[in-house]
Amino acid sequence: MYRPYAHARYEFFFMRLLFAWVVLYSTDPMLPSFVKFEEPLSGSQQTLSKVFPGIVDSADKNPGIYRYKSTPEPTGMAHFLPGITVLSNPTVAFWTQIILVAAVVLYISGFVLPIALLVITFIHCAIFTLNNSMGATHHGYQIISITLLAQTVVFWLPWGYRLFKKRLELPEGIRLQDWAIYYSQLVIATCYIIAAVSKLLASGVMWIVKSPLIAVQIHKSFDQKYYEYLDPKWLEEGPKYADFAVNNPNLTRLILGGGLVLEAVAFLVLRSRLWALMIGVSLIVMHRIIGHTMALHFPTNEQVDLVFLVNLPFWIVFAYAWVTKRRMENPLATG
Repeated sequence: MYRPYAHARYEFFFMRLLFAWVVLYSTDPMLPSFVKFEEPLSGSQQTLSKVFPGIVDSADKNPGIYRYKSTPEPTGMAHFLPGITVLSNPTVAFWTQIILVAAVVLYISGFVLPIALLVITFIHCAIFTLNNSMGATHHGYQIISITLLAQTVVFWLPWGYRLFKKRLELPEGIRLQDWAIYYSQLVIATCYIIAAVSKLLASGVMWIVKSPLIAVQIHKSFDQKYYEYLDPKWLEEGPKYADFAVNNPNLTRLILGGGLVLEAVAFLVLRSRLWALMIGVSLIVMHRIIGHTMALHFPTNEQVDLVFLVNLPFWIVFAYAWVTKRRMENPLATG
C-alpha cells in the first residue's frame, strides 16, 4: 500500500510521449514556433498544426515571452536569476525552443533522461517564473513544472548517491522509472491536497457555504481578460457564468464542495492502478463540470491527470488481454 509498483515498458514510453506533448503544448503561447506557415494554411498544414500545436503555428502569432522585458514582481528563481529576462530576446527565445524540443525528443526516446529532464525542467520553470514575475501570478502550469522537477530529482538520485560513494538500492522488481511515476503521482496529488487545505485554512467549512460568492471572482477574471485583450466578448461572457453561481447556489455548493472532498482524498491515487484511475477520472470530470458551469478551466491539470493517473494505454492493453483470455477459456461463447 502506497508503494511504487512495476510498470511495463510501453507504459513508460506512452507516459513520456504524452507528457512531452503536454510540456510543448503548455509552452506554445510563450515561445516562438520554429516552423511557421503563411496564412492561409493548406489542409495538410492545418492537420499538422492540430497534431503538433506546440511546434507548428500561424505566422502572425506573437510569442507571449517577447513582452517580458523586466520582472517588476520577481518570484521564484527570478530572485537569484535577474538575467532571466534574456529569454524575451527573440533570438534567445528561438534557440530556447530549439533546445526544449531537442530535450523533449531525448526524453521521449528514453536516452540520457537525467540531462533531458534537467534541461526541460529548467526551461519550463524559467518561462513561467518570468510569466509570474509580472505582478499577476498564475498557477495553471505549476502542476507540469513540479512533475518535471519530481522526475528530475528521481533520475539524478543515483548520481547523488555516487557522489557520496553509495549505491541507490531499489526494492526488488522496481526500476527507477517506477519511482519516477510514483513521485509524479505524489506531486500531482499534493497539488490537489494543498488546494483543499488552503481553502479550509482560509474559511473552514464555511468555504462550501460561501462558495456561490465565487461569482465575484468570475467577474474579476473576465474583466482582467478584457483589459488584457480589449475584446468585448469577455465582458459579455463573464455575467453568464457568474449568474449561474448566483442563481444556482445549492448546485454551486454541491459542485465545489464535492470538488473539495475529491481534492482532499487525492492521496488515494497512490494505493493502486485502480484507485489512480478512479480518482484521475473523477478529477477530470470535476474540472470539466467547473469549466462548463463557471468558466474556471485547468486544462493542464486534466492533461497531467490523464497521463499519470488514468494511464489509458495500460487499461487498453488490460482490457484486450482480459477479453482474449475469456475467449480462450470459453471459445464456444464467441461462436
